[in-house]
Order: sequence, then C-alpha cells, then structure tokens
Amino acid sequence: MGLYSYTYSAGLTIATQACKGIQREGAQAVEDWKKVLSAGNTLDPIGLTSLAGIDITTDAPLLDTIAYIGEIIDEIERLTP
Repeated sequence: MGLYSYTYSAGLTIATQACKGIQREGAQAVEDWKKVLSAGNTLDPIGLTSLAGIDITTDAPLLDTIAYIGEIIDEIERLTP
C-alpha cells in the first residue's frame, strides 16, 4: 500500500509505452506484449518490460508518457469550449 503511487505510475508508464508500440508497430508489438503476459511473474519488471521493447532502466519511457499525457490534455483543452 505504501508504494501504491509508484506502482500506479510505473503501470501507467509501461501500459502507455506498450500501447504506443502497438500503434507504431502493429502485430509484432502485440506478439511482444503477449510474451510479457505469458511470462507473468517469472521475470523481474526490467526483464518483463524488455520483452515488449520497453527499457525502464532509463527515464525515457516516463518522460515520453508525461509528454503524451500533456498532448492529450492540450487536445482536451482545444476541444472544450
């Protein structure tokens, strides 16, 4: 419970990066994500995310996710009268 905000943030970051990968790469990224899901609890978080081509050893995925959320907020503001 004490690390809830960390796990929530990490999950959001990883899911966003996986989704963006699927949008970019299509079927191959879907297959990679299936590998992550199949691996379950057999690998640590770094190993699991690497199966999907996401490197969580750097701040790049987090910074990219923050920028992506910012773009969504900007679009909502633009579309809201």
